[in-house]
Amino acid sequence: MLATELESIIKRDTSTSFILVEILSFLRLKKIIRPGYTTLQDLISEALNKERQRLGESLITKISPEIQEQLDVLLLTDNMISELATLKQDAKDFKYRIMQAECNKLETLRPLYQLAKSILPSLSISQQNINFYASLAHFYTVYELREFKPEQRNLYLLCYSWQRYQKIIDNLVDAFCYQIKH
Repeated sequence: MLATELESIIKRDTSTSFILVEILSFLRLKKIIRPGYTTLQDLISEALNKERQRLGESLITKISPEIQEQLDVLLLTDNMISELATLKQDAKDFKYRIMQAECNKLETLRPLYQLAKSILPSLSISQQNINFYASLAHFYTVYELREFKPEQRNLYLLCYSWQRYQKIIDNLVDAFCYQIKH
């Protein structure tokens, strides 16, 4: 019963603090005595591993070699700056050149966003988890991302592409509104 509840919780949010609070609430609601710390830690670790494995297996079946190539392009270094590192940089203001660079980033991300749009809903990932995985792609360096398992790296990059595309669109809308006002 506890393992089933953990699976449900992890589909909503994979952050460990959320999982712990939710599982303790569940135990209190069902009037079950809280298991020992190590037991709880093992149950949560096992549930997280199952979720990673489920997502990895789903991604393996959904990502073709052509798609894999598109994702790998983000991690290639050219003059010590990768495509992903370029995409991570936020616009500093609403000047024409900077907004033109944002449009270029948008065009780079468009195929990956379309891909993420088709794949992510089929993985049954909550928006909170998409944000979490995207933050991991932003947090890790390109070198570190290359060291991850391909399925894990692909998940992070797809979530990041999804989130970053939407952020760039928001930046362009804000810039347009700013330009209209001035």
